Amino acid sequence: MRAISTVLDAAIFLLLVGAAVGTLALGTSPPPTATADAADGVADTLTTSTATVQYTLAPGARRASSRVVEFPITDGPAFQRTAHGTLASHLSTAALGSLAVRDHRVTHTRADYQRAVANATRNLTRGRRHLAQIRARWSPYPGAPIEGAFTVGPTPPPDETVHAETVVVASGLPSARGPARRVTPGNATNVSFGRVASVVARRIVRGLFPPDRTRSALLGDYPVEGLVTYRYERLGRFFGANVTTPAVADNATRANERLTTGLGERLAADMRTRFRSPRDAADAISVGQVRITVRTWSP
Repeated sequence: MRAISTVLDAAIFLLLVGAAVGTLALGTSPPPTATADAADGVADTLTTSTATVQYTLAPGARRASSRVVEFPITDGPAFQRTAHGTLASHLSTAALGSLAVRDHRVTHTRADYQRAVANATRNLTRGRRHLAQIRARWSPYPGAPIEGAFTVGPTPPPDETVHAETVVVASGLPSARGPARRVTPGNATNVSFGRVASVVARRIVRGLFPPDRTRSALLGDYPVEGLVTYRYERLGRFFGANVTTPAVADNATRANERLTTGLGERLAADMRTRFRSPRDAADAISVGQVRITVRTWSP
C-alpha cells in the first residue's frame, strides 16, 4: 500500500465549481503491459496521469425529491462544469459524490461527473494484457453509517489470479484522527464515544459544507443554491436535524451546527456497537483519506 497527497482544492465541493465547458483532455501515460506488474502500473497511472472532464449537474436537479426546493429548469449552460486533476483525485471526489447513509444515496448531483471520470479512467488504464477493476472508497471509520464508494471496471472472476495494489489519497475533508486521539489521551476512562463522534462529525460537515463557500453558494444563482439546500435537506433528514430552515435563510454556520449535532449523535451510537473504547474508535478514524484499490487479472 502506498500513500500520496493530492490537492483537491474546490473540486471536493463540486457544486461550487464553475468553469467553462471544454473537451475531454487526457494525460499521455501509457497503460501497463505486463500482467504480473499490471496492478502496480495501473496504480502509478492513477497518481500521475491527469484528465480534464466535462460534466453536468443536471442529474441532481432531475432526480431531486424535495419538500422545500424546486427545480423548474433541469438542464442548460448553468449546469455545465469542467474539472481537472489526476485520476486519483477524480476518483476520490467521485467516491464522495456517491455519499450514502445506510446505502441511501444523498444526491445524484455528481452522477454525470462520475460517468466522465469512469470514461477517463478506462481510457488511461486499459491494457491488452490485463483487465482491471478500480474501486475508491471513503468512510470515517470501517462500517460507519455514512460512506461513499465508486467503482470502475468489472468484478474479477472467482477462478482468476488477481493482483492488487492500494493507494491512499486525500479525501479533501479535514483530517480527524489526530484531533480524535487528542480527546482520548492514553488510557483515559472518562472520555465518551460522544466526544470522539463530535470531532469526526464536525470535520465531515466542515468538509462537505465549507462555511464561507457554502454561504456564497446559498446566496448565488440557480441552480447551485437549490442543489446545496437540497443536499442539506437530505442529510438533515437522515440524521434527524432541521437544517433546511437555516439553509433557506442562507445561514450556513447554523445549518452546519445542527447537522454536526445530528451526525455526531448517529456516529456515537454506532461507535458504541463497534469499538471497545473511545480510544479504539479514535485510532480507526480515516475521514481525511480515500482508499483506491486496483485489482488486475488476465483477460
